[in-house]
Amino acid sequence: MDIRSAYIHVPFCIHKCPYCDFVSYEKREDKIDEYIQALCQEIQVVSQDKSDQIVPLQTIYFGGGTPSLITPDHITMVLLKLAACFGIDDHAEITLEANPGTVSLDTLAAYHAAGINRLSLGIQSFSDPILRRIGRIHDAKQSLLSLSDAREAGFENISCDLMTGLPGQTLEDAMESLAILIASGIPHISHYALTLEEDTKFYDMYNKHEDLLPDSETEREMYHQMIRELVSSGYHHYEISNCALPGYESRHNINYWKANPYHGFGVGAHAYRKNCRLGNTNDLDRYLQIMKLPVVSTDEWIASCDAISSGESEKEFMLLSFRLMEGVSEEEFLGRYGRRMESIFAKELAGLTRKGLIESENSHYFLTQKGLDFANEVFREFV
Repeated sequence: MDIRSAYIHVPFCIHKCPYCDFVSYEKREDKIDEYIQALCQEIQVVSQDKSDQIVPLQTIYFGGGTPSLITPDHITMVLLKLAACFGIDDHAEITLEANPGTVSLDTLAAYHAAGINRLSLGIQSFSDPILRRIGRIHDAKQSLLSLSDAREAGFENISCDLMTGLPGQTLEDAMESLAILIASGIPHISHYALTLEEDTKFYDMYNKHEDLLPDSETEREMYHQMIRELVSSGYHHYEISNCALPGYESRHNINYWKANPYHGFGVGAHAYRKNCRLGNTNDLDRYLQIMKLPVVSTDEWIASCDAISSGESEKEFMLLSFRLMEGVSEEEFLGRYGRRMESIFAKELAGLTRKGLIESENSHYFLTQKGLDFANEVFREFV
């Protein structure tokens, strides 16, 4: 399959949030210029792999870390390199993640001028006590200013993240934060429950003290009330944790959930190419050193390479597609694999249907309302 998406990882942060397990580094901003050069080198080398057909990119996503720590000039350099090596579709979705504490009207306008046409703001909450508790560097006032500045800078396609299940958070807190975004007309809203990831400060703090967090019933009520409010306000609930006004769904993330291939560039980035899941080294200094070599081989910075068999690919397609509210398309599965999903997964589909976790309609299998709360049980059937 053609590769039409690229993820760019920017691993720099002013302060690493205590719940975050993504590859990121504090106080390494002195390496940003060198890192951008290294990114461009990786893009160049990957594009020279003649086993991949080069087609224009339709989605590009700058994630992190805190991508808004790199300058608009850096964005321009990376986009020019991608355009030269792969091409960029005229209507490509180009997203930049940003922290409200790291942007201004001037920088946002410059990002927009550089080619960013979709902004993803990590709001998380509009409660200052909660923001302090989860280690964010911004406050509610800065979030509101960033939303206003983004609009003034020319951004129409704006996504905001909220979190639920946070220490000290109540249902009222969660709904107040959501109400602010809806009133602001933000066209895409994601809301994710706090997950205690190993090797994070929050894991050490709360793994054995989950009584200090909202209980599971409260967190689920946050989720369902937020979905109900978004849908009643005209948003399309298109993925488990994502809602959008019609036409503002994340094309880049849908590519993931459709199990399509994608490029991944940068420290800790992952890619799906040539039926392999590839993971880049997490070592920033090693990555920078490799990219300075006179001759660079892709084997040198790739830390993991997992070949995906046809059977594993079928399972991944099922698992990821069940994240989408439209579910798994029988026609799409048949067109991709040349086999009917019922002939391969009859036992799994029947069992999940009996449990009331999935149902089928119009040649699609999809999660039920009960299945939204027990989605991991559905996913496990295809791991």
